[in-house]
Amino acid sequence: MTTQPGRDWLDLSSPPQPPPEPPEAPAPSRVSAVRNGLSADSFFTGLAQVRTGAARAGSAAAGHFQPVLAAAAAPLRRAAPIWQAAAQRVGAHPLASRAAGAARRAGALPWGRALLLAGLGALGVAALFLAWCAATLPPLGGRQPSPRTLTVQAEDGTPIARRGVERGRALRLESVSPAMRQAFLAAQDPWFEDGYRLDASGVAAVIGRAFRDTISDGPRSGGPRLTQRLVRRDIIGIAPGAPRSLADRVREAMLVLWLSARESGARILARALDLAPFGPGLVGIDAAARGLFGKEAASLGTAEAAYLAGLSLAPGLQPDRDVTAVRALGRAVLDGMVMRGTLSAAEAAEAGRSLDGLSPAGATPVTRSGFPDLVLAEAADRLGPAAPREAVVRTTLDRGLQAMAEAAAERRLDAAGRAGARAGLLVLGPDGGVQAVVAGGAPLPDTPEARRAASASLRHLGRDGRPVYDRLVAGAMPAAERRTALLTLLAGLTRPPEESDDPASRDGVFVGSVGDLLVGTSVSGTAAENGAGDGPEAFFQDVAAQLAKARPAPPVAEAREGARETGSTARPSARPAWQNPGERPASSPILRGVPRVIDTGRLRLDGQNVRLAGVEGQGGAFAREFRQYLRRREVTCQPAGGADLYRCRAGEQDLSEVVLFNGGGRAAPGAPPDLQAAEAGAKARKAGVWQ
Repeated sequence: MTTQPGRDWLDLSSPPQPPPEPPEAPAPSRVSAVRNGLSADSFFTGLAQVRTGAARAGSAAAGHFQPVLAAAAAPLRRAAPIWQAAAQRVGAHPLASRAAGAARRAGALPWGRALLLAGLGALGVAALFLAWCAATLPPLGGRQPSPRTLTVQAEDGTPIARRGVERGRALRLESVSPAMRQAFLAAQDPWFEDGYRLDASGVAAVIGRAFRDTISDGPRSGGPRLTQRLVRRDIIGIAPGAPRSLADRVREAMLVLWLSARESGARILARALDLAPFGPGLVGIDAAARGLFGKEAASLGTAEAAYLAGLSLAPGLQPDRDVTAVRALGRAVLDGMVMRGTLSAAEAAEAGRSLDGLSPAGATPVTRSGFPDLVLAEAADRLGPAAPREAVVRTTLDRGLQAMAEAAAERRLDAAGRAGARAGLLVLGPDGGVQAVVAGGAPLPDTPEARRAASASLRHLGRDGRPVYDRLVAGAMPAAERRTALLTLLAGLTRPPEESDDPASRDGVFVGSVGDLLVGTSVSGTAAENGAGDGPEAFFQDVAAQLAKARPAPPVAEAREGARETGSTARPSARPAWQNPGERPASSPILRGVPRVIDTGRLRLDGQNVRLAGVEGQGGAFAREFRQYLRRREVTCQPAGGADLYRCRAGEQDLSEVVLFNGGGRAAPGAPPDLQAAEAGAKARKAGVWQ
């Protein structure tokens, strides 16, 4: 074996030589014993003494363990007659004799023994599978989720919504109000208290129901529906409609049979109340009563019990967002209580009137609009796959503007008589972020337009006390694009709820600008006061008047063309800071396409050079990183004042801000405040050129 000079590895040109094998040691023999000075007689005499000692030690150990073995075998000996009698009865049964005869006849066939062995093997595999399913049963206490809190804040840091995971205390059935118990049974299983027998047909029915993908809503046959839903959804953790394996179905049948045979109906009901979800992340009647109504479970009234029981039917609904949908489910629960005979028709009507005005704690026009949930969905990508213990999300929502919008909506509803009327409002800032929102119908749907508005509204994100994302100011959105976004979002806010019995016709919407804000209003479900559209326009004028009192006029007037586009007589907004009022940026065309990176401040797009506004670019490694960031993405460049000066965006990201935020360049003299803030963030983090 050779090695080349200066290398640490072997030269594979010469095959390695195997190392010499050590010689085997010869077995001891009488000749070797004699050569070592021992005689053959003494050698075999020693072996005989060793065998004699081992026999004596074994006898002593057997005498020591004999009483223990006898005591352990005593119950088996006492049970032997029972097993023998049972075996005799089984053997004397006609079916046993027929089975034995069939086995003998099958064994006489050419392939009989092979088929018999295959059947016995299949039975053995099935027995092992059942034993494995029994050994891997989940605990009856259900899963223990880790508590976490997600807080959505307004622009000034005031909380506007809270989301998270909370598990309540385990309560005895006597600690839950009778109204809550009856409402829960009316929602989950009206026939739960009917008697049933767990005989052979009942066991077969339980097993058959476990293998069905849906849980029957009708009267049960075999086992209670409440027990089956408790096992499938709350103990095993299978979401409705989710695929289930064969092992999951077998475990479900085992647990349903176990609970039905070992626990009383009251104990099963208490366990179901403790494990039932009452909204995303809210588990148990204790957590639901305290979190939604601020009271103990023993103090819940009929209307509150119907609201919570309706939530248990659709745990995907948010209690403070989908209030109209949960109320509709609560009215169905009241009908079920009347059917069960636990509530009279007059009591149900009175509880229904209370239910119509019932809202859980924390339900506001902002939460009912769905805006906080859209922002959290947009922030989920930045939070990462691991769930945080605590997260804080700050948005563009202006608390003062929101209060004015809610007050104006209340005045509009009072003027309409409130009989089926709905008033909706949406205010977008210059960057497209939501600054005020009032739901006039159903919550905002999760659409691409709503996601873009949520992304523009996201300002700060903290995870477990550490900042994750910080965007102080976003780039301005073109007036036409912002108007289109507002109309799309307003149409989603003002659509009638799906549970509405009488979806009234929409009176119309009105869109106009107030300073640098774009405001859209809608009044639905009532006849126009002085012709079509008067309601929404009066609503808008009320909001505009309140804004004019609360906010000073901007220093620079917006072009009248923008005011004519929105159809408003209100004061126009200011020109973006990076534009030069003495120049005409509209003369330069808008560029779109996949750019080629020259440096971090210059692009080659559509056959011409483009300078990013407010950026002094860098080459070398920073340019390569910028090119990798774009990765053949399409960009849109708006003229920003100079002949080749543009403000470019890739999707929702302003490229000037991206470069400065990552330290890929320096802010040019006279750069707008949003770019200076991005450069300050890079300096604080010592990123890029600021290392």
